[in-house]
Amino acid sequence: MKFRNNTSVLDQYSSSNISKIAFFLLGIILLSVSSKVSIPFYPFPMTFHTFVVYFIAASMGMVGFYSTLSYVILGLMGLPIFAAGGGIGYLMSPTFGFLYGMILASFTIAYFSRNLFKKNIFNIILSVLAGALIVFICGVLHLATFVGLEKAIVLGAKPFVYSEILKILLTIFLVKLFIKK
Repeated sequence: MKFRNNTSVLDQYSSSNISKIAFFLLGIILLSVSSKVSIPFYPFPMTFHTFVVYFIAASMGMVGFYSTLSYVILGLMGLPIFAAGGGIGYLMSPTFGFLYGMILASFTIAYFSRNLFKKNIFNIILSVLAGALIVFICGVLHLATFVGLEKAIVLGAKPFVYSEILKILLTIFLVKLFIKK
């Protein structure tokens, strides 16, 4: 799917299909590596998944979305690329909501930042904030089916608020850095 006037960092630097495939694969690799780099945290480890999702969706546009979607599909097919492995059984994991939330968030960010280079910093900020909200709403609601809503908020959202703000700020800074003036 290509949007009219779609402009992303990828489009800014290269429009060849080979470059798009390379960036697509790079997105999957970055997501896979970011899931394995984690900080031990209770009750779930804190990974850098969401930062990578925000960054590739905002900088690569729909290619970033396709990378995120493919990453989740590959993990569900059994590749051990999620934080705790992979496989279809992950659908029943308490943390799976964060994964499908990342798919929805990456689409949202890619869609709203499609004219990134014609807009100001507020467009980047709003699209990444919307994506972060989507990830946490999906993640907490899915987790709530296992532990209840109150406990899901305490376990799946509150401990990660400050780290997520840091990831959002880092994403905004790096995307803005890549934008040619």
